[in-house]
Amino acid sequence: MVRALAKIAALTAVYLLVLGQAQLGDVAVGLVLAALLVVSARFVRPLPPPEGLRPAGSAPQRLAGVPALLGGTLVDIGRGSWTVARYCLRTPADYRPGVVTIPIGRSSTSSATAWGIRVGISPDTVVVDIDEQRGQMLLHVLDSRDPDAVRATELDSYERRQRRVFP
Repeated sequence: MVRALAKIAALTAVYLLVLGQAQLGDVAVGLVLAALLVVSARFVRPLPPPEGLRPAGSAPQRLAGVPALLGGTLVDIGRGSWTVARYCLRTPADYRPGVVTIPIGRSSTSSATAWGIRVGISPDTVVVDIDEQRGQMLLHVLDSRDPDAVRATELDSYERRQRRVFP
């Protein structure tokens, strides 16, 4: 009961922060919406992992990987920003922007989504499509001269930073 009330309070607080005001009617609507969310969440069951995937680690193991995921993503954003700035200031003659196919294997939906979001945050890459059936992500990059190097970089980044949190 205490957990449910804490969730309702937290969701109401987020609702009020998004609104930017805290009048009595807004608080009442926030409480009702939060209560509906908390009650309905009890009836939602998580989807089982697709066949052939290893189960996710325990919650503490996954949470322990979050700092590396966040820090690595910030490093990727910094590198991507530097690449875009160099490209804008003086476009190298040998750069060839293009689309590279990255194999993502049979990953869970949450893993593929998180990978797409994380890669898309970096300014030098744009996720064009994620095809979970084929296990591929189409990625537009500023320099596609060496697609194997792009694939290796992205797969290494996934293995080192994301796999522990989103297997």
